[in-house]
Amino acid sequence: MSTASTYMRLEVISGVAPGSTLVVEDELVIGRHATGAGRLSEDEEISRQHARISREGAGNYAIEDLGSSNGTFVNGLRIQSPRVLAVGDSIETGATTLVVRAIVSPESAEAAAEAPATPAPAARAAPTVFARVPVVEEAPVAAAEEISPPTLKLEIDFDAREARIALGDGGETVRLVFADGVWRVGS
Repeated sequence: MSTASTYMRLEVISGVAPGSTLVVEDELVIGRHATGAGRLSEDEEISRQHARISREGAGNYAIEDLGSSNGTFVNGLRIQSPRVLAVGDSIETGATTLVVRAIVSPESAEAAAEAPATPAPAARAAPTVFARVPVVEEAPVAAAEEISPPTLKLEIDFDAREARIALGDGGETVRLVFADGVWRVGS
């Protein structure tokens, strides 16, 4: 890696090899069948072809899931399409969590070299990784005309200061009463 190259630096914060660093220049394929750093120190919970991190034309880095069994998560949310990464983002694949620690381009390296020396920033804490969000696949619909949306019936009586809401034709009606500046469920 030359000083004029563009690269992204990732740090493993949990999994098989916490504390290790990965450098991505053009592309990193993550998976059990990947070569080199993409094997994530033999993480057994990643798919054969789990995810790809690649540099886009504009110099940004994006991650995409490659149809993995357990999904790829960025900042705790499962990604469904390629997502641009930023410094501080957490990436979860299998049992491994990585954090984007730096994205360096020749322009940013030159700007940093020309900038006056400043004290090093305090070490950042690892980002909070939220619980995985399950993805619920919707059942395919055979024909649009087979499903009719439910109806919502709303009646408002401004003089009586009350409203009635019913969902569906035979649904239970909820009566709301406006008293003392607050809407309350009426009996």
